[in-house]
Amino acid sequence: MKRLSKERYVILYPQYFDSKLSRKMGRRIPKSTAISSPNLTRIKEVCDKLGLKTIVEYEKAYPRMNNIKSGRIIVFCNGLSKRKLIQEVGKMLRGVSS
Repeated sequence: MKRLSKERYVILYPQYFDSKLSRKMGRRIPKSTAISSPNLTRIKEVCDKLGLKTIVEYEKAYPRMNNIKSGRIIVFCNGLSKRKLIQEVGKMLRGVSS
């Protein structure tokens, strides 16, 4: 990956928010907050609502499932930890999908 910038960034994969996956397979949030079939568009919309800059990469694969190119989102977030960001995005995704 080429050097993005000096800003802190976090990479998010749709698998982090997928209720069909186990924690072992890559889900990072509780099932109660996860949704079925998350996609990059919905995750990007949520990040935009949070006021975060994003870059969407469609041809990337989640390392645990490298045969499926589900894509990823690079989120520039100064001051938010990865865990906190994933929790916030998960809560908002749940609200958007309902």
